[in-house]
Amino acid sequence: MPNSFFDKLSANLTNETRKFTQKVKNSTDASKLMGEITAENKNIQENLNAIGKLYYDICKDSPDEAFREMVEAITKSEQRIAELQESIKIVRAREPELVPVPDSPAATAQQPAPSAMVCMGCGNTYPGGTAFCSVCGQKLVPQYQNAAAAAAAPAQTAKDVQFQPESAASETEESEIIDAEFTDIPSQAVNAEPIFEKPQFCPYCGKKIADSNQTFCDNCGHAIS
Repeated sequence: MPNSFFDKLSANLTNETRKFTQKVKNSTDASKLMGEITAENKNIQENLNAIGKLYYDICKDSPDEAFREMVEAITKSEQRIAELQESIKIVRAREPELVPVPDSPAATAQQPAPSAMVCMGCGNTYPGGTAFCSVCGQKLVPQYQNAAAAAAAPAQTAKDVQFQPESAASETEESEIIDAEFTDIPSQAVNAEPIFEKPQFCPYCGKKIADSNQTFCDNCGHAIS
C-alpha cells in the first residue's frame, strides 16, 4: 500500500514536470515559427514596395485608372519633399542679425588738421601750430577749409570754435567797409587823431561783422556776444 501511494505521487510529479517542460518547449518553438512568419511578411512587403515603385516609375505619366489616385498622391508628396529640401537649404544659410560693433580708438579716422589759426579779436591769421595773436595777444582758434572738415574736427569750446575761412569776396567787403569809414570822416576831424573801431568777428563761423549794431550773425545765425 505505501509503495502504491509513493509511486502514484512520483508519477504525478513527473507528469506535471513534463507538462510544464512541454509548454515551455511549445512556446519556444512557436516563437521561432512566428519569427519566420515575420521575416516572410517583411520579404513580401519589400517585394510589394519594389513592385509599386517599379510600376510608379514606369506608369506615373499614364497610370491605369485604378492606380491614378495613388500615383497622383505620390507625385504631390515628391514635389512637397523637393520644396521642403529647398527650404532647409535656406534655413541653414540664414545669418543672425548682428549688433553694430563700435569702432576701436585705433580704427577711428584721423582728425583733419586746421588750415590756419585765426584771431577772433582782430581777424589776423597765422600758420598752424601758432597759439596766440602777435597783434592783440588773444588765443587763436583753428580755421578749416570746408564745412566737412570743421564737422569732423574735435569739438571746441565757445572760445575755441570751428568756423569757415573768409572768402575773397568777404576780404573785398572788409576793404570796402574800411574805405567807407575813412571817406565818411568829417573835414574838421582830418587833423584830429584817427579813431579806429575794433573789428568784430562771429565767434561761431569767423565771418566779419559789418554792422556793429548786429545782434545775430547774418552768415550762421548765432547770437553775437
